[in-house]
Amino acid sequence: MKRIQILAAAVLLLAMAAPVWAASASSPIHVNNRLRVGWDDNVYQVDDPSASGLDKQDSFRIIEEIEALVSLNFERTYLGLRYRPSLVWYSDREDEDTDFLHDLDLNFTHNFSPVLSLSLADSLRASQLPELQDETYVVRQDDDNIYNSAVATLSYTMRPETRLDLSGRYILLEYTEDDYQDAAGNVVSHDGDNYYSMVGGLTLRQQLASLTTLMVDGRYQSVVYPDADDADNRDADSFFGGLGLEQTFSPQLIGNLRAGVEHRMYDNDAFDDNTQPYGELSLTFLPSPATRITGSASYSIYESDVSNFMSQDRFYASLSVAHDLTAKLNFYLSGAYTLNAYDADYALDPTLEDGDENTFLVSMRLSYRLNRVNWLEAGYQFVMLDSDLNGRESYERNRVDLGWKIQLF
Repeated sequence: MKRIQILAAAVLLLAMAAPVWAASASSPIHVNNRLRVGWDDNVYQVDDPSASGLDKQDSFRIIEEIEALVSLNFERTYLGLRYRPSLVWYSDREDEDTDFLHDLDLNFTHNFSPVLSLSLADSLRASQLPELQDETYVVRQDDDNIYNSAVATLSYTMRPETRLDLSGRYILLEYTEDDYQDAAGNVVSHDGDNYYSMVGGLTLRQQLASLTTLMVDGRYQSVVYPDADDADNRDADSFFGGLGLEQTFSPQLIGNLRAGVEHRMYDNDAFDDNTQPYGELSLTFLPSPATRITGSASYSIYESDVSNFMSQDRFYASLSVAHDLTAKLNFYLSGAYTLNAYDADYALDPTLEDGDENTFLVSMRLSYRLNRVNWLEAGYQFVMLDSDLNGRESYERNRVDLGWKIQLF
């Protein structure tokens, strides 16, 4: 939470200078406000009938969020900050009818010389009653949590066609409560769920032709669950090695492919090492200036969000379409599918069997620009979790909303 306060304070201090910059059309600070009203048909994220004892409950809701954007460009340096606090009120959700959420993103680049540059990126999320999100998020246990991902990359251009990237990443997931209640109504400790991960890697990029770049990847990762006892130790070390290819097929179509092997070694001697292929594929297609289509897919060993398993094999796929229907009317549609496969050979409880979780997310949004600073918005979101694991509850959830967005400055 201290990280939220420090970074949020940095954004707000810069925002205090906004009236000075706002007089200029090239102001580096912009502040937007969004007010939405909507309906949620499953606020507790439970099945019908529910195994947890909670009835499926729908609710009217109001979402108020403010977004502060800072973009500072200097001769060799760029700094971008985005802070979005959100207040969500439910008319028919007992115990906690209000959620206060935080989204904070930082991007920083600095060019030391024409051949040496540094980039930093940090994403911080403070969530309540976790739900299905994008590829950054997995379905987590039912409780408030803080998730942070920080990446630093030092790039050195050895030759005009050759570049070496040295990167490091730190990931943190921490629950703010000591325990939670599972789908069967049992109180379960969060001691084995909090984790942090440190990643270091090297990527050699070689441009083979004007439109083709070959990459050689090597990476090491350490995952630590600091609060777990010896019997539930899920700490692990992993080595990755593989190749990648970036291809510009045309000015309208760009592709990126990475593939290799991951070898994961668990500190818990009761479990054998795990070796799996990994792969990532992404495509960006721009059929016209008004349309953008992006797709991605990946497969890898992933940190388990189910306490009884050492890890999971995760397949993820997504597709999104953004289209400007007119100069003022914009449409956005996205969909994502995740298959989390759990192997009984890597279960802490020997009575558990293999299990799968399928998750689906569909989002749509229509935005109409009334004038230079005002927009009207309409949105719909569908999420679904289909799980056959003990202690996990499947559910479906639909949400619709209508809103007004205004650029304050």
